[in-house]
Amino acid sequence: MTISVKECFIYPLKSGAGISVEGLELLPEGPKGDRRYMLVQAEGPNEGKFISQRDRGCEKMALIQTSENDETVEFKLPNGRFLKLPLDVSGKTRNARIWKDDVKAVDMGDKAATFFSDFLQTPCRLMKMSDDFNRNANPDFTGKNDIVSFADGFPLLVTNTASLNALQAHIDDQIDMNRFRANIVLDGLDAFEEDVIYTCKIGNDVLLEFVKPCTRCKLTTVEQQTGLQTSNEPIATLAKTRRGSADGLQGVFFGQNAVARKLGTIKVGDTVEIIKRRKMHPAVQQCAVKFKQ
Repeated sequence: MTISVKECFIYPLKSGAGISVEGLELLPEGPKGDRRYMLVQAEGPNEGKFISQRDRGCEKMALIQTSENDETVEFKLPNGRFLKLPLDVSGKTRNARIWKDDVKAVDMGDKAATFFSDFLQTPCRLMKMSDDFNRNANPDFTGKNDIVSFADGFPLLVTNTASLNALQAHIDDQIDMNRFRANIVLDGLDAFEEDVIYTCKIGNDVLLEFVKPCTRCKLTTVEQQTGLQTSNEPIATLAKTRRGSADGLQGVFFGQNAVARKLGTIKVGDTVEIIKRRKMHPAVQQCAVKFKQ
């Protein structure tokens, strides 16, 4: 069966609503337009720490729509309120924190802070990647020159439709792929075959290296259409079927983090060619449900 790109997504605001796109222009730090903005805590002991759907009461970030044109960025809330800001805003540079990484980012101003603080009912500020932003990807799994945007740790996340179908067979609730917030969704692979791919070619230009099994968290329990957490799925089932711990990696796994080794544009419908395979990571090898090699 032909392997192809089924869907592509960007997430302009970290933990905000995803946008289905026909193609991804890959930059060294990830897809153009992906995770260029994020909300951070405005005060207290965690001042500057990023805010996401993982934070209690912030699940509704899934409903924040973001759109850009050549001059402005617009954020729209589910209640119809919107905020439009110039792209070239030259705000104050502030410290921000993404997991263990301290970064410099541009504060988008008091108007934006009030807009999002009112929505989330917690003091926060909107940050933007600066033109000279530079943040290393997770060095435990990537090269020393690999960089990343405001994403958790890697430029790309790739998932597989067959893997979701295999997982769904163990879950009564309907779980949509958007719960996993991938950039690239592949079709035509066997279930969990992504766990043994090392490099693949997409279309005529792009070469991807799969660098790490993606560990999943409670964010996957948030319905992206409603911004509500109605159950502990799929984490509860992943904990039974896709849990492992070995070689410094532990958690429940779904999808693969990736880095583009040859940049270009990925389009929906592009053919995918597996160039090289590798052994399954020892932590994934422990999973009850895995690729049948």
